[in-house]
Amino acid sequence: MDLIAHFNPISSTQWVFLSLILILFYIAFLKFNYTTQFSLILKSSFSQKYSNQFLREESNSSNKLHLLPVFILSFTLFLSYQNPTIGYYANLIFWVGLFFIAKYFCLIFLGYIFEKNYLFEEVIFQSFLYEKVVGVVLFPFTLILFYGPFQQEFMFRFITIFLLLALLYKWLRMLFLSFFNSSLPKSHIIIYLCTFEILPIIIIVKHLY
Repeated sequence: MDLIAHFNPISSTQWVFLSLILILFYIAFLKFNYTTQFSLILKSSFSQKYSNQFLREESNSSNKLHLLPVFILSFTLFLSYQNPTIGYYANLIFWVGLFFIAKYFCLIFLGYIFEKNYLFEEVIFQSFLYEKVVGVVLFPFTLILFYGPFQQEFMFRFITIFLLLALLYKWLRMLFLSFFNSSLPKSHIIIYLCTFEILPIIIIVKHLY
C-alpha cells in the first residue's frame, strides 16, 4: 500500500484505501451474482429497448440489483478529496444517502397523489438509472484520483466534467422520454428536474467551489 500511495501523498490515508477495496468487492459481488441484470442495466443507459427489458425483469424479480450504494460511496469519496477525513466522508455518505431516500419516497408520493403510480415507476427507474451506471464508471476514476500518477487537479476537473456530462445526458434522456414516450404531464417532469436534479447540483457546485 505504501508503494502505491507513493504516487499521491494524499492517498496514504488508510480509510481511503479500505473504502476503495470495499467498493471493488461490492461491484465484483454484484457482477458475479447478478450477471444478466448487471449487463442489462449498463446497456439500459443507451438503449430504450434494454431499459424496458430491465424494468420488466426488475419488477417481476425478488432479487434486486442494488447498484446505488456504489455511486453513493464513490461520489462521496470524490467529494471528500479536498477534505480527506473519515468523519467528513461519513457525513457526506449520510447526507447523500438521505437525499436519495427522500427523493425516492417523494416520487412514490407524487405517483400516489396524481394516481399514476405505473408512470412514476418509469420516472423512478430513469431517475436512478444513471447514478447506478455512473457509479460503476466513477469508481476507477476515483481510484486514479487518489492513487494514480496523474496530476490531482487534472483528474479532479476531469471527473467533474464527466459527472456534469453524464447528468446532462440524463436530463436530455428524461425530457425525451417525457415528451415522446410518456403520458406523464410535461410540467411534472420539468418540476422534478428543477427540484431533484438541478437544485442539488447548484448546492454541490457551491460546496466544491
